[in-house]
Amino acid sequence: MSLLRQGQAQALTIYVGESDQWHGTSVYIAILQYLREQGCAGASVTRAIAGYGAGARLHTNRGWQWPSDAPVIIHVIDQPDRLRRLLPHLQEMVSGGLMTLHEVDVLKYTHVQVHGIPTHLPVRTIMEPAVTCCTPTTPINTIIDLLLAAPFRVLPVVDEQNHLLGIISTGDLINADIFPMRRGLLRKALELDDQSAEAIETPMAQAKQGPMTAQDVMNRQPHTVGPDTSVREVAQIMIDTRLRRLSVVSADGVLLGMITRADLLQVVVTSPLMSPEASTKNQPLGGMVEDRGTPPQKRPIGDYVSPDVTTVSQHTPLDEVIDALVLSPFKRVVVVDNVQQVVGIISDVDVLTQLQAEGRPGFLKWLTSWAKGKPERLPTGVLRPHTGKAHVAADVMNRDVAIVTAQTSVQQTIEYMMTAQRKVLPVVDANKRLVGIVGRSDLLRILLEN
Repeated sequence: MSLLRQGQAQALTIYVGESDQWHGTSVYIAILQYLREQGCAGASVTRAIAGYGAGARLHTNRGWQWPSDAPVIIHVIDQPDRLRRLLPHLQEMVSGGLMTLHEVDVLKYTHVQVHGIPTHLPVRTIMEPAVTCCTPTTPINTIIDLLLAAPFRVLPVVDEQNHLLGIISTGDLINADIFPMRRGLLRKALELDDQSAEAIETPMAQAKQGPMTAQDVMNRQPHTVGPDTSVREVAQIMIDTRLRRLSVVSADGVLLGMITRADLLQVVVTSPLMSPEASTKNQPLGGMVEDRGTPPQKRPIGDYVSPDVTTVSQHTPLDEVIDALVLSPFKRVVVVDNVQQVVGIISDVDVLTQLQAEGRPGFLKWLTSWAKGKPERLPTGVLRPHTGKAHVAADVMNRDVAIVTAQTSVQQTIEYMMTAQRKVLPVVDANKRLVGIVGRSDLLRILLEN
């Protein structure tokens, strides 16, 4: 998206002449338009009084007469991956001039909307324009490789003119018996050990060798939005449809980019460095907020939190932990001690990672049945003592839990969720006792209340 993120950025500086042209337009204007179309965080142009370049010819503003060939300097600060993607075209546009690139530390970048999700901000300003795509005739084995590596969990299908024809999600591949389970588990299984990788690759091997292509599995009626649709309307569509991402297309159906829930939440983040309190991920974030008459964004998250949290104790047997995972709407269970203080969190990936290697294939087979909505009984061999030390919740839980207190503002909660890169956050009281849980969809609903 166009907003700067936490961490280091890069500064691109371009020196051109004011009279330089690109396809009949002043080159600095053409560059600004290109940067804006590609979703850059921002750019500015400075017009110098005088200067000279490689030709040693003095350029001046000639007493401020128009036009002139005074030096023009374009400053761009953005995420490194976006600038690297845009550099080839920018270098083509600058036929004569100078370009420099260096790392910078962003101290503050303010782009805050203090009254919820803005009504008039168009989605094109925050969408991600660089999207991995395929064509209708792309073989299924290529689609598998693309989806496992793509930044999004969906793969748009486009024609030669980049018109959107359909969407392929991991859910589509699961329903087509190509993916045995969700992408996060597939990735983890492939990197753990040979036995786990084989257990995953075997059910996909037949599909890879088959004749299917993208057009055989794609969703031909995907939800889309236009580039000028307001981000508030996009948020409402995501809430109504329960979709996590949407394709952005032009009026004639050309794919322009993708927008995710994380992009929408990033709109209300005040700084890429976030709050100082958010620097330690496993400490509860808290803070004073104004009274209940303030907008939802400044209200305490405890006013909105869902108390329906799936929990287990540290001593809960592993088979019961897995049963709890099946029932959890967040696909995670929170581990609490005897006074309800949060001590850990468990996902299916955590269980898979902590199991002994010989126990993982059986667990992966069970996960396959779970992904298809028909969970079989978990093979008892997976939980036998000889499979390792994973017997109870404490053996598999992730102890690095990002949590917030009930008095944390909604704004701070969003900032913390983005910087901690978590999809859900347990919410605790002043004594660190669990009171509920909040996810990205919950936060979008809160912001839409304005």
